[in-house]
Amino acid sequence: MIRTFSSFNEFSKAAQELGLDMDLQALTTLDVLFFEFYKESLILNIRDYGENPNNLLVLSKKDSLVYSEKPFTAKDFKLFRLTMSEQFGESTVIAFLALRETMNNYSYRFEKLHAELDEVEKTFDIDKLDELGKAFRKLSDKLDDYVDLLLKLRDRKVPQVNTKFISYDYNLLTTKAQHTLDRTKNQISRISGLRSEIEVQETRKLNKRIEYLSEVVKKLTAITVILMIPTLVAGHFGMNVNLLLANRPDAELIIIVGTLVIMGSVGLFFKWKDWI
Repeated sequence: MIRTFSSFNEFSKAAQELGLDMDLQALTTLDVLFFEFYKESLILNIRDYGENPNNLLVLSKKDSLVYSEKPFTAKDFKLFRLTMSEQFGESTVIAFLALRETMNNYSYRFEKLHAELDEVEKTFDIDKLDELGKAFRKLSDKLDDYVDLLLKLRDRKVPQVNTKFISYDYNLLTTKAQHTLDRTKNQISRISGLRSEIEVQETRKLNKRIEYLSEVVKKLTAITVILMIPTLVAGHFGMNVNLLLANRPDAELIIIVGTLVIMGSVGLFFKWKDWI
């Protein structure tokens, strides 16, 4: 008999009636997928991508207890009505349905992250790219554990999950999980490539800024040197001592013209050097 629970207290009470006196509460927060034999029952822990509590299944020959936020309806079991009449048929079917729903959760998360990555590829938002990288790595870890769980349930011939009853659907689920895992790893590589491309572009922009600032500093230095010439001349001829040209009536004109000539010559030299 399959019994589903949305209340953990009721689930735990039903598990105790089957003879399970272990701490099931601790399993609801474990971030890992696994199965474990306990007496004559199989405890199956399946973790979604999100923060919802784990899906816990206690499978035995007589009863199958399910603690999950996923609703399972008669329509879900209709396709497997012949399988459910077999020994351990009910436990096999409910375990498969829980695994399939978890895979749907992973697939939905992958498509959502993939769409977000397509947008980031247009905007080159490095912070969002880092966030997506973490999300894809988390999803990859989940899928790794998920595929490993599927293979172990199949290869170890667990009686409570007799995959021979549902071999076609089970193999299809395993193939889908492996394919999604491969695609997730490809997106991680894609993120690495995008990050390198963004870093190259940012380096180019930084180099252009440095070149521009260097050019500005060079021009300002050249202009400062040119403007320093009349300051030096004025300071020289402003001293209270007998100086050259001091007694000539046209001294002021000569000094001005001479200063302008020197400034022009220095300016032309800087222009020739492409400093201004």
